[in-house]
Amino acid sequence: MVLKAALDATRSNYGEYTVAWSTYMNESRQIAEMKKENGLINTLVLDSTAELERDLIAVKVPVDKGLLGYRVFLVRAEDQPKFAAVRTLDDLRKFTMGQGSDWSDVAIYKTAGFNVVGATRYESLFDMLMHDRFDAFGRGVAEVVDELAAHQKKYPNMAIEQTTLLHYPMAVYFWFPKTSEGKLHAKRVAEGMAVISKNGTFDRIFKEHYGPLLSQLQLKNRRVFRIANPTMPPNQPFEDTSLWFDPLR
Repeated sequence: MVLKAALDATRSNYGEYTVAWSTYMNESRQIAEMKKENGLINTLVLDSTAELERDLIAVKVPVDKGLLGYRVFLVRAEDQPKFAAVRTLDDLRKFTMGQGSDWSDVAIYKTAGFNVVGATRYESLFDMLMHDRFDAFGRGVAEVVDELAAHQKKYPNMAIEQTTLLHYPMAVYFWFPKTSEGKLHAKRVAEGMAVISKNGTFDRIFKEHYGPLLSQLQLKNRRVFRIANPTMPPNQPFEDTSLWFDPLR
């Protein structure tokens, strides 16, 4: 929706466009395809890492206003009292976290002192959680409600933890290849993002898309724990607070 708004805002200068979804690929495959001369994809949405900053072109306006960095946990419902008793980051570190093996989040959790169990398949993580392979599956607040709904029939005792909010900075951008076509696409999207940020369209899309969800998760009533993101390179636009979501603001 954000990409479409940015492209719509630049139609008069750049003309019409088409947007098509690729078949499913894990993150490693997506990045590999973007680096190829004639890869299967030419636009990517991922959080900033040193590898991406080096090899691709970023439009540095966070697509989700940094929302992906706010994490709640999928847990076994019977464990809710244990999480409700958490008061410090050290308390939270007592729980083992599940994540995709090739996700950048793994390094973030490990650097912060968490024990992490990885899985090569996304779907396996839900089964591993419910079979006690780890204690909590950290999910972005924009992901967790739909994921629970999709899996609760199979796992009726899976639940969204109600009291904790973990935050680490995540800058999710649109990325483009370092080809002549990729540079043109990046230029167009950068111009479009500037327009929709200035005219209020970006804020409206964010509120319409995420507002009800954020209200449902009651983020303001949770204990917030903040950890660093060592995988994120410097020179991110944190000084422009209008680009970033803050549940306490």
